[in-house]
Amino acid sequence: MKQYINNPQDSESSSQYTNIRLAELNDQRWDRSKSANLATNEEIILSDEHWNVILFLRNYYHEYGLPRFARTTARVLNKQFAAQGGNKYLHELFAGGPVTQGSRLANLRIPSNATDVSFGTNY
Repeated sequence: MKQYINNPQDSESSSQYTNIRLAELNDQRWDRSKSANLATNEEIILSDEHWNVILFLRNYYHEYGLPRFARTTARVLNKQFAAQGGNKYLHELFAGGPVTQGSRLANLRIPSNATDVSFGTNY
């Protein structure tokens, strides 16, 4: 996978963290059936569009790690899926929030501030 490194001196450190994230993902022994079972419990039938988002989230996590804030992932998702309708499209696929529910179905940790119950916000 391509690595985006701002500082060439950070190459070794970045590669080390990428390897750690890859090991974490491999330790999960994730496969599509795990996500499908989670989706069934949430009364979602996963389509190819859902899988595109789930796989994107897993690849994004592998490459960049868990973002500090959910908003970061929301922006990246919006940009990645802009041609399909961006946030509106993503919220149609994941009513529980593309970051919150999408990450859960991708078997990933959910970034901080992904849900704010007081405002009814789900990223």
